[in-house]
Amino acid sequence: MAIVLKLLMSLAGMVLMAFGVVLAPLPGPVGVPFVLFGLILLLRSSVWIKRQFVKLVRAHPKWLRPLRTMLRPGAKIVSLVWLQGLRVERGLMPRRFRFMQNSRQGVKQGVRSIFKNRGARSTEDAA
Repeated sequence: MAIVLKLLMSLAGMVLMAFGVVLAPLPGPVGVPFVLFGLILLLRSSVWIKRQFVKLVRAHPKWLRPLRTMLRPGAKIVSLVWLQGLRVERGLMPRRFRFMQNSRQGVKQGVRSIFKNRGARSTEDAA
């Protein structure tokens, strides 16, 4: 019975990962949750796959360490996905087409202006 359960978990993991890869070209990180859940199922069902994954992480730490940290309990998934998206964008796209980096800079400028205005108001209130 346990072998059948492990086989079903492995099969479900492979299907989820394939579905995530198919959804990957869509805008936004649509396929990432499917790939992560599929990878979790595969890593839980097979010791051999877990060993291969650890070897790959050691061989390619820049690309796979964020994925490994996402699989840990209590991970900050949104920030890790954002940082990995920035890395991929920096590696693949010319500077003028980098929409994630440009939007991040716009958000930073908006936050800075909010705090500047708040600081100006507090000095006016004190006077």
